[in-house]
Amino acid sequence: MTSIGHARPFRGIMAAIAAHKMQMIRTLVETAPDAALRSLELALSGAGGQGSLAAVRGLVEDETANRFVRNNVLAPIAPLCVARREGQVDFPAPVLSRLWRALKSVAPEGVQEASAKCNPWDLEQGTPEIFDELCKTAAAGLRDPDNAAFDSVRVLCDPEDLALCLQLAPIVRSCLPKLSEWVSRMSGERAAAARLAYRDACRISDDAGALLLDILSAHLPDDWRILRVISAVMDRPSDRYLASSEFKDFGERILDDIDASIVRVETFNFADGEKVGREVAQVAHKVQLQIVEFQQSVDVAKDGPWGKRLARHKQVMAKACEVRMEQADKELERALPTRPISMMGKKGGRGAAKLTDEPDEAQIRRAQGALAFVAELRSCADKAGYGTTRTKVLEKLNTRLDPYIEDVLHVARTGEGGDTALAVKYLNIAAGFIAYTRDEKTAEIVRRRAAAAIAA
Repeated sequence: MTSIGHARPFRGIMAAIAAHKMQMIRTLVETAPDAALRSLELALSGAGGQGSLAAVRGLVEDETANRFVRNNVLAPIAPLCVARREGQVDFPAPVLSRLWRALKSVAPEGVQEASAKCNPWDLEQGTPEIFDELCKTAAAGLRDPDNAAFDSVRVLCDPEDLALCLQLAPIVRSCLPKLSEWVSRMSGERAAAARLAYRDACRISDDAGALLLDILSAHLPDDWRILRVISAVMDRPSDRYLASSEFKDFGERILDDIDASIVRVETFNFADGEKVGREVAQVAHKVQLQIVEFQQSVDVAKDGPWGKRLARHKQVMAKACEVRMEQADKELERALPTRPISMMGKKGGRGAAKLTDEPDEAQIRRAQGALAFVAELRSCADKAGYGTTRTKVLEKLNTRLDPYIEDVLHVARTGEGGDTALAVKYLNIAAGFIAYTRDEKTAEIVRRRAAAAIAA
């Protein structure tokens, strides 16, 4: 392996690319996002051992190795170098690379040692001490105004904020292997470990305890699950106490997130199709989980500062989901048009399939968005209080779909009552719809029946 941060030898072929162009390529590689670097590495993997592409591949491989070491050493703060929500600690993305560049300048031997120990064998034995030592070196460098190596970092963020995060790095690093257990199934032993880590942070500064938990939340797929760790640290506090403590912002952010989720459910457009319909239903599911987590982690009083808001959230979200689900039948009706069976037919009657016009792709997409939303709510509707409404909506949808499918099958078999080719198209569309309202197995049966009708 080549040394970290240096290009590979020219191998006699580097001259194929002019020096100034190679420097431009090196700069582009060093500043490329991780995802772009991975794509480059994959694209260049087939480059031979000679030629200009081989030289570029060498730069990409060196930068990949460099980032692997950097991301291990600075792992505690790495998730902070992306945009997070207002009130959460974060830093501009370039901070990570500039901080690492400064460390290579002031502690080259330490970086080399970290590089040597950044392998599966050493990492399995626990975090090498040099990782935490480098974080402490970075914190000290940021706090030293005379240390010019860190000037490029200071211009991007508050150096003291970043220095405090780096000072907490050893504690954060010790918590990370346990974090998934803390948020999945907290026990007395795990709660004690969380409280100990919190106290260690508070010894650094009075506000470092809350900062520690904010940093840990950045390492979670769902940052709101840190509420369970806060509950362990504070021994399941009341909402009145938590709302007046240093952890107030954590609770407020969750409640604000629920507010935003409710608006998303109320306003999303069925025209955005199946993908968005499912995504919004997953947002509703997340709200149900957030409310449950809040109630389990905090002693919420009905008349407390957050108890009233949570109760309102639950009611408003249930109402929003019910309203949107009930709109699905109208979308389905427009996607699968019908005609009155007779002039005396009752208003609102189902009617027979209208097979005179080509399917309306825009309306089909709207129906898919609505039906996908109803289908995806399966995982949370009962627990969230709108399971009965969902059951009634599905019954109504299937009451429309079942006779429609039989009607169109008859046309496909006999040619009576409409265009056979259109009947086949609408059968496939209806089969797709019934996969949402029932299941894919039922949809496959409809497709097989359609195929048999065509063959007959």
